[in-house]
Amino acid sequence: MTSILIPVFNEADHLADCLGSIRAMPDCEIEVILVDDHSTDATYQIACDIAAARGDLPITVLRNRGQGKAAALNLAYRHAKGDGFVLLAGDDLLVSEVLPARIAAVAGPQPTVALCRYRSFSDIPAHDGTLFPRPGREDHLAGGATSFNRAFAELYFPIPEELPNEDSWLRAIAILFCLPVTFIDRIGLHYRIHDRNSTGPSLDFALTNEGLARRHAAFSLALERFDGATAAGRDRLATLVQAEARRSAGDWLGVLRLKHLPAGDRSIFLANSTPWLFWIKGQLLQILNRRNRRSRSAGRNVTPR
Repeated sequence: MTSILIPVFNEADHLADCLGSIRAMPDCEIEVILVDDHSTDATYQIACDIAAARGDLPITVLRNRGQGKAAALNLAYRHAKGDGFVLLAGDDLLVSEVLPARIAAVAGPQPTVALCRYRSFSDIPAHDGTLFPRPGREDHLAGGATSFNRAFAELYFPIPEELPNEDSWLRAIAILFCLPVTFIDRIGLHYRIHDRNSTGPSLDFALTNEGLARRHAAFSLALERFDGATAAGRDRLATLVQAEARRSAGDWLGVLRLKHLPAGDRSIFLANSTPWLFWIKGQLLQILNRRNRRSRSAGRNVTPR
C-alpha cells in the first residue's frame, strides 16, 4: 500500500482540486491520511465531505492543534499503513499516472528515496511553468516530489517539530546516511505558486533569508539526532551547516571559500546571502522563465507532419 500524507492549513480554495487529482491506479493500492492543522476556514469540513463521498479512495481526516506542518506530518505517519510514502501539500496537484513508477523506485527493505520532476503553475505569469529540479540539483528533495519506503520513513520520522517544513529534513537524512536519490525523469507533481506560499519566488529577501535559516536548521538537528550515521555523511552535513552560518551572516566570500561545498549548493547559498545577489538571482530566473515559456509556446504552435 502507498500512503499519501497531506498536511493542510487554510486550504479551502485548493483542497478539492488537490484531492481530486488523486486517483486510484491499477496495481497501486492507495490510502490518504490528511491532517488539518486547526484551519480557521472551511478546510476541515471540505476534507470530511470529500472523504465521505469518495468511495474509490480511503481518506482518513484528522485534526491537529495548530502545531505546524511537521507535527501534522508526524501525526499522519502514526496513522499510515503503507510500505511506500508520498507527501503532498493541499494546494498542489498529484499526477496519479506517475505514482506507480515513483513507488516502484523505492521498493525494497533498505532505506530508499526517489525524486520525480515537478512543474510550477501560477496565475502569476513569471512563476508559471518552471520545471524542477534544475540541472545538477537532482538530490535537492522537495516534499511533494519525493517518495520513500518504510525503512526510510523509520529514519525520517518524527520530523523535528521546530522545523517549518519537511524538505530540508528529507535531504538531511539522505545525506547523513549517504543514500542515493533515484531520479524519475517524469513530471509527477504540479506545484502551485501563489501569494500564500511559505517558500518560493514571490518572497522578498528578508522573508527568504529568515525562512532559509529556519529550514537549514535541519542539517544541524540531524547531526545531533543520529550518532551512528556515516562519517562521509556527517562531514557533508557539517559543510552545509558552515555554509548556512556564512550565508545567514551575509558572508558571500566565506561561502565561496568553503571547501567541499557542491556547486549546486554553493550557488543557492550565494544567491541568498545578500540583497544584491538575491536581486541578481531574481533577474536571471525571470529571463530563464521567459525563455522556457517561449519554448513551450513554440512547441505548441508546431504543426505535426
